[in-house]
Amino acid sequence: MIRYLRQQSQGNFVIIGVGGIDSPEAAQEKLDAGADLVQVYTGLVYYGPGLVRDTLKALGGV
Repeated sequence: MIRYLRQQSQGNFVIIGVGGIDSPEAAQEKLDAGADLVQVYTGLVYYGPGLVRDTLKALGGV
């Protein structure tokens, strides 16, 4: 869906990837598909704030 929206919108709006983000790899998949941002919610509940830290490190953000 993200890839489709990115192609159809030609970058005219921000896409936020949500759902199923429980690892750095899952976040990277959303970004690779064309998301500008990712939202972590349930993964944060189950895995704690370490998930955010690990994801930022893996993506080169920290």
